[in-house]
Amino acid sequence: MPPCAAAETPRFIDRALVEQTLSSLSGMQADMLQEMHSLSDRMLASWQSSSSNGQMPDEHFQALLLRAVGILLLNPCVDDDQVGRRLLVNLMDLVGCWPAPLRQKLVTELAQWSTQQMQPLIIAVEQHLTITYFEHDNRIDAATYQAVKFLSIVAEANDQSKAVNYTQFYLDIINIEDFDVKRDYVSWKRPGLLSDSDFSFCHYPFVYDPASKSDILAYENTGEMREQFHDAIFESFFTGGSCPYLVLRTRRSPYLVHDTLLQIQNASANNTLKRPLKVQFIGEQGVDEGGVQKEFFQLLMRDMFDANYGMFKLDEETRMYWFRPSNIDMTMEFELVGTMIGLAIYNSHLLEFSFPMLTYRKLMGHKPTLQDLRGVHPTIHASLQKLLTQDIASQLGLVFQVEQETDFGEGLETLDLEADGASKAVTDDNKQHYVDLYVRHLLETSIQRQFDAFQRGFKRLCGGPALKLFRAEELEKLICGSQSLDFLALEKHTRYDDGYSAQSQVVKWFWEVVHALPQEQQKQLLFFVTGSDRVPIKGLASLTPSFTISRAGPHSDRLPTAHTCFNHLLLPDYQDLESMRGRLLLSIQNSEGFGLM
Repeated sequence: MPPCAAAETPRFIDRALVEQTLSSLSGMQADMLQEMHSLSDRMLASWQSSSSNGQMPDEHFQALLLRAVGILLLNPCVDDDQVGRRLLVNLMDLVGCWPAPLRQKLVTELAQWSTQQMQPLIIAVEQHLTITYFEHDNRIDAATYQAVKFLSIVAEANDQSKAVNYTQFYLDIINIEDFDVKRDYVSWKRPGLLSDSDFSFCHYPFVYDPASKSDILAYENTGEMREQFHDAIFESFFTGGSCPYLVLRTRRSPYLVHDTLLQIQNASANNTLKRPLKVQFIGEQGVDEGGVQKEFFQLLMRDMFDANYGMFKLDEETRMYWFRPSNIDMTMEFELVGTMIGLAIYNSHLLEFSFPMLTYRKLMGHKPTLQDLRGVHPTIHASLQKLLTQDIASQLGLVFQVEQETDFGEGLETLDLEADGASKAVTDDNKQHYVDLYVRHLLETSIQRQFDAFQRGFKRLCGGPALKLFRAEELEKLICGSQSLDFLALEKHTRYDDGYSAQSQVVKWFWEVVHALPQEQQKQLLFFVTGSDRVPIKGLASLTPSFTISRAGPHSDRLPTAHTCFNHLLLPDYQDLESMRGRLLLSIQNSEGFGLM
């Protein structure tokens, strides 16, 4: 067990030493870094050797101590040389042994730091972690533990201040292929199984990037899926009638939603939702190797987000969907949407819809604020913000009521934000209360039944510990894919077949054309060859199966074709660049893929 990992007994440092530290720091002339290191050494030694009386020091003493540590951490030379690094190590050891209340005060202190102050500290700690990790042959030791523990304090402070982007905390040494993420996951799920230490980076999820977190989620899902599959096989030995797969047999629209809803309800009742998925469209031939599932999810999401269903409303300004307030009970339908999103994650499929970030934050337990309203109803947000910042409330004639569309577009209905709202005028004194109630109505109470059903369906398949590692922004990438169209990475990882290679002339022309395409046409090409214009969370280089280009005969007037199930492009051996360019563009602009475009 690393030092200070167990329940910690608070040890306090002499007040005189802290005061001496501050006095010495202000009077330094030469060899400042060495003097800082000496002072931090003495502070740490004093802390570790002092006896504990079990009581927190008084507020004045805590303020002195926090100020001393803050000044030392702000030293710009902290990562310049070995002496500076020892200073940082001592401070991290010191803070690591503090009682939780005092560490929380340091979080509050660091939350006041600017971007220019926060960024060098993060870089210094991450550099130390990298050096320590490689110096100890890629092993996790007490020094690594203390550094990550200290970095978690900095990350918590940054969550409050937003001084730097949260991606600054992604740790390079664990987000590379050489790092054994699966071993770290096992250490998290089954402490002590692989080593005497119970340390796992999963306890500090801010250091993992979305790609690594998706691997961890895949390990969790694959384990559950394998267990369900084996249980079904075992059951079939005795009953002879259990299928090891979750098989959805559906008709196409207008029956798709109805058929899927009935079968999902049945699968949920029989506890078979977590079996490997297979999809079949009734009356159609085809083996589901992934492409049929991809089409199924695309068609189903399109139907359920269609305005005719009345479940979601598209905001014309943001082009985002939000839950439509309604008195009609559509609990099963909203639960189905949540379940299908969870099922897509569980089976590694990307979905094509646009929710505001608040949707993902609410799924992670976030309570909405006025700032969240900006991504849902930007015009209303601007109006409420203006109300709060200007003394105009008495001029507007507002009362504690809100208007809301009725079902089937029959007009507007007026609702009280609180009891007897019609007789309560909005003034400059109570406008904050009015705004709070308005935001709560729009983002919570008016859609409570719909969102609760949606969340319940989602957590049927995504309620495990691994999903809690994600931030809301990362959850969006997991569901809808990345926005990065890195075709250079795709080219680097492309496979060639039937006589083609990276050096074939037509292949060179192909990539020349692709890299010159505007982004919208690049998305059309991606849809043409994969059946989706969404990018996997790990980028285009991680397409599964790998993108493959095969020779489809000699030069001819034939257009390129694609097997979207296998991310496979069939490209004729065109004799000139213009022929290849023209036929490729004709294909991607007029193709309907699975009949979706």
